[in-house]
Amino acid sequence: MATPIKVTACDNELYILASQWSGSSELLHLKSGNNDPVSTTFNLESVLPKGTWQITMVGINWGGPWAFKVSVGSNNYGNSGSGPVGVVWQQTTPAITI
Repeated sequence: MATPIKVTACDNELYILASQWSGSSELLHLKSGNNDPVSTTFNLESVLPKGTWQITMVGINWGGPWAFKVSVGSNNYGNSGSGPVGVVWQQTTPAITI
């Protein structure tokens, strides 16, 4: 069964990492701004070896409004707001076995 990750909002910079006891792997680094639409989808099984993983999403703002929307499988994550430069949103999923 596939576990898709879909990004539908990224204003301004998004990192998605997979981690487990043996280390971590960068799955996605996306930059966008000015509320430009984004649509990026990939399956965890296509980029990670079998095992149990946690997915961490980190949103970085360049200043002003920011927004992030990510789905991992059937779970939706994200947030939006306005604020200073730097990390403005982070979320880690429960363990996912692929």
